[in-house]
Amino acid sequence: MKFKLLKATVASLALSVYASSAFAGLITNGDFETGDFSGWSVSQSGGSTQTVLPASGDPSLGASPTSDFYAFAGNQSGPSQNIFWQSVVVPNNLLSANFSFDYAYQNFGSGFSSPNTLAFNNVSNQQFRVEILLGSSLFDSVAPSDIVFSALQTNPGDNNTQSWTSFNQNITASLLSLQGQNVLVRFAQADNSGPFDIGFDNVSITTETTSVPEPSTLAIFALGIMGLASRKFNKKA
Repeated sequence: MKFKLLKATVASLALSVYASSAFAGLITNGDFETGDFSGWSVSQSGGSTQTVLPASGDPSLGASPTSDFYAFAGNQSGPSQNIFWQSVVVPNNLLSANFSFDYAYQNFGSGFSSPNTLAFNNVSNQQFRVEILLGSSLFDSVAPSDIVFSALQTNPGDNNTQSWTSFNQNITASLLSLQGQNVLVRFAQADNSGPFDIGFDNVSITTETTSVPEPSTLAIFALGIMGLASRKFNKKA
């Protein structure tokens, strides 16, 4: 009976000794310090400009919180659509995940409209949205079944001006069922009711994972401990 208890204790000890956690960032060039969109995919339609701006940047938005480079879309000469996205893999053995970014916008139109589309040429559309989508989704999809997590969406009645602010939220529950799969991190803007400038910076998804060794490694470790403990137990007996 004592030896069975010893075996169970050793197995538990082996797991506790070898199990560890690791932290990782999933986003490439989330702070845009390359001065360009390296690591990102972009799509631009209509009369706007997409660029990475330095320091003080666009007069309507001002400097980002870290006073460095940031992504920008705006200065429209006509209706437009701007989409930025990055594909990342949700790690296995996920313990936690956190999504954060800084953003600002200036809507020069009369207000916001948020139809369930990113099209800008067939319905009134003046919106900015940030979401995580299934990896199998089209980059411009707004289908609810494709949206894993919605971080931000402007809506009618919101203030036209948003000075630089930060978003930070735990998204573990949204990603647990997607371990080992791709997801799309997307920033999207559409406007056809007047110029609409957006900026974002310091995009990050940080994850914590459990690292557990192969069963064979655990077995060798456990057998070694059990052998030593058994010898000591037999001597006492």
